[in-house]
Amino acid sequence: MKRFTLVLFSACFILQTNAQDVYEDAMTAASYAYSHSKKAHSANNVFHTQEYADKAAEAFEKVENLADKCGCSEANETAYEAKTNMINSLEEDTYERSRFYAKQAKELGPKLLEQLTDCQSNNTPYTEDIAIADDINEATEEVLIKQQELEEKKRQLEIEQKKLEQQIAEQKKAKAAFEAERAAELKEQAIIKTKAELALQKLENALQELSIAFDNDSLFETQKDYVRSENELKNETLDDTKNFYVNRAKELTKSAMLQFASFNDN
Repeated sequence: MKRFTLVLFSACFILQTNAQDVYEDAMTAASYAYSHSKKAHSANNVFHTQEYADKAAEAFEKVENLADKCGCSEANETAYEAKTNMINSLEEDTYERSRFYAKQAKELGPKLLEQLTDCQSNNTPYTEDIAIADDINEATEEVLIKQQELEEKKRQLEIEQKKLEQQIAEQKKAKAAFEAERAAELKEQAIIKTKAELALQKLENALQELSIAFDNDSLFETQKDYVRSENELKNETLDDTKNFYVNRAKELTKSAMLQFASFNDN
């Protein structure tokens, strides 16, 4: 029975079938209004509060008209009061004031459902209708609980998604900074390469000329192992590049000292 009435309520709530009588229509609209009243009150900003308040106000107005049609005067007055609160919520421009009126309307929801149930009970000879109303109330609460659980899960997923997006953004920023720093370093390495190789070449030329000045037949042994491509710089740091050319200068100087030492021996 419980499962059947839950399916029946869902069908009434979504499709609003023509098979419903006035009491069922009023109960369904009241449940819908109560549901959105809760959402309006629990929303975390004025836009969402008023979004649900607008839907709740429309539903309360429907309950008001249906309650009048079936002679439920108390429910009619309560629905009118709840509708007025929701309208006030829509007219406020601050979250606190809008939420305040949404709360007033939400607190009238259970009272409205109870009044409609009592009205139906007092105006029908079928006791099973009372059970249906109770089942609808219970089913409504179950649906609302499930909705709240789903909304909480959705909120948690949104928080996790924002954290992930922030991490990705930070990683991209760090990568861009690293690439910019590396590009600047490579540029400086290329400048050092050009200047160092030119200087080493001039030093070799000078040593060769000096060697010939001492002995026309003498030939200074050049190395040329300091000439490299810029692509090789990508696999080393700026300090590595500096050390490479410093070491080549030392080796060239050492080689020159050994070669010129033979002149003293002669």
